[in-house]
Formats: sequence, C-alpha cells, structure tokens
Amino acid sequence: LVAGLLGVESGQDAVDRGLLYERKQQQVEPYNMTVEDFTDRISILRDRLGGCGVKDEGLTVPRELGAEGRIRGNILSGDMHSLSYARTPAEILRIVYGTGSERVPGGFFPKGGNGKIARSYLQHH
Repeated sequence: LVAGLLGVESGQDAVDRGLLYERKQQQVEPYNMTVEDFTDRISILRDRLGGCGVKDEGLTVPRELGAEGRIRGNILSGDMHSLSYARTPAEILRIVYGTGSERVPGGFFPKGGNGKIARSYLQHH
C-alpha cells in the first residue's frame, strides 16, 4: 500500500511543483512576494518543524545543491544524488501538526492523527 501511495504522491508533487515553477517569478498579491519566495519559506518551515536538517527545498537552489550538483531548477526535490529525501514518521507528524513535536497535535490534525503510529506518540505525551 505505502509503495503505491508513494508513487502517486510523488507524481502529484511533481505536477504541483512544475506548475509553481512556471510561475516562480509572479508576484503574489498583496504580499509583495513571488511564488518562489513562498515556496522557499514553506520549505524552510518544513525543515525547521521536521527538525532533521534540509529535507525540503524550494523551486530553485544554488547549483551546488541541485541535482548532481549541476541544476538550479528544483521541480523534483531531492538530495545531491537525485534521490528523494526520507522522512521518519516522527518527522512527518512534527510537520503536519505544525508544532515541531510528534507528541503535540495541531495544524492539519488538531486532535492528532488516528493511525497506530500517531496514537503511539500521543499516548506517551
């Protein structure tokens, strides 16, 4: 099941990022920021909440951080070997809760996740 979902989610992410990339220099009113600025800030927030270094990137990166150290465009976010970043269940919960803690619900799940893994973290809170 997870492998099947991963493929679908990766495809959806690539489509979303591709559409955003085409519009990366467009201003988002009334914020006086570009689409690229927003994606960078979202990525920084996700990295901060996840608490495990850089595992999310905006639409462009410095060339040395891009795919194989050669590309600035970042439609498919990945590490220096062009592999997708791995996240632990705890990292994912920290991000979707928006709290930076897998034990403190909030964000998209104000009452906490209902799956076995999410519940196991909440029981130890």
